[in-house]
Amino acid sequence: MAELRKSAKQTDARRRAREKAAQFRELQDTLEQLATDYFVAMDSIDETNEEVERELAKLRERAEKQSQKSRDEADRVIVRMVGAGASVSEVAARLGVQVRDVRRVTKATSAPDSSPASRGHEASGDETTGEDGAGEQDAA
Repeated sequence: MAELRKSAKQTDARRRAREKAAQFRELQDTLEQLATDYFVAMDSIDETNEEVERELAKLRERAEKQSQKSRDEADRVIVRMVGAGASVSEVAARLGVQVRDVRRVTKATSAPDSSPASRGHEASGDETTGEDGAGEQDAA
């Protein structure tokens, strides 16, 4: 009978071990599923960030193109002002920019906009024609 008793204890011990193992497997399955959910969420964050970066790059490119167009237009205005007879220093003072910037723009532009229509339009709105000769003195 001692063996029967030992066998009953072993059976009971195996049953408890299986219950604990089942609980452990259930916990592991739950943890595995939670870890999967975590990685899916993190991948989603990474995808979202990458998409935002792509969109930002497109926006920056478009903004740069628009800014360049505006800079080019501003440079053309400076050239037309100088072409209308204003001195470099007068243009700089009127626009609130450095004289060197006006010189840079006028030197960078090989042919100022000297069409009669634009020259007449610009000159008609400009009371000062630079007759003081300051433009020649500024070119140091």
